[in-house]
Amino acid sequence: MNYPVTMSTVIVAVRDLIVESVRKMAPIARQTLRASGSHTPTAILHTISGLLPIVLPYENNEQKIECVEYVKEQALERHAYAVTTITNSSIIDCRTGDGEEALVLATSVQGGQPYVVIQKYTRDKAGFIESFGDITEGADAAIIGQMLIFPEWDRENTH
Repeated sequence: MNYPVTMSTVIVAVRDLIVESVRKMAPIARQTLRASGSHTPTAILHTISGLLPIVLPYENNEQKIECVEYVKEQALERHAYAVTTITNSSIIDCRTGDGEEALVLATSVQGGQPYVVIQKYTRDKAGFIESFGDITEGADAAIIGQMLIFPEWDRENTH
């Protein structure tokens, strides 16, 4: 028996595909972070033909804005249905100087809710990654400094 495909079914299938992709990206991002001590911000375009990484090497806010605009353009040109950004974030308590660091994978989804994964980590006295904490994802995952890129997907339909 054939059942009609509804829009909500398609959205759930796309969301599942995104979650699966992000879960596969996370170990690679952890390995990169552990090997180099940081993770250069990277955008991953989710397209029908596969995943397309774009490294975002910026040194100041002006360059960051240029990189984000480039990712938005590429997302539209390549008909991406989602964009994941991978960054490492630092949160410093200005009162105590104590801080926490986290690896953040934040995905904007065309026509859907963002999907975020965070994993806090600690460094040893030499500054090397010592250990990773538990993974937090979905509605419970939010951290100051997470980078989400929202292409103007509605603009794609007007051209």
